[in-house]
Amino acid sequence: MKKYITLLVCAFIFNSCDDGNISLDTFNFDPAAAINSCTPNNGLFFKVKNNEALILRTPITTFANTVTPANTPRTVVINSSNQVIYRLFNSIISNTYFCGTLPPANPAVVDEWYASDGIPGTSGLILVTTTQIRNPTTNALTGYNHYVVFKNITFSNGINTFTYENYVYGNYVTAP
Repeated sequence: MKKYITLLVCAFIFNSCDDGNISLDTFNFDPAAAINSCTPNNGLFFKVKNNEALILRTPITTFANTVTPANTPRTVVINSSNQVIYRLFNSIISNTYFCGTLPPANPAVVDEWYASDGIPGTSGLILVTTTQIRNPTTNALTGYNHYVVFKNITFSNGINTFTYENYVYGNYVTAP
């Protein structure tokens, strides 16, 4: 009888262990790190951290060199033209990964999360606050800073989802 109970306990222990897939429920990119793009700009903006990338695909007009009124950022809704994508690669990547004419085959994408389409005024929003950058000595205009925040953004990989109420993407600087 002891053999049967031991066998039953062992079977239970081995069947209850699940290595399963590791599920992403958050990521963290330094908000102080600059948002990068390639030259010429093709509407692809990105941040890279080791083997991760947070990508914003939006028309360059999202970053118009027009100062936004106080507390009234330019608002863009996430949709097929304005996408936010998180990618996890199987090894470390650099900014040059995104700027080649043909992205390299390696490193390979091992996990990908897309931001869900937004609802105007409610969710899936890209907020851009634009201010002038002036030389402190001469007061000459040297560029524009575009501060980007994602609001009520939900990411999905087709199986799982997670949401950020406010996620600071960072600053993108353009020439005057």
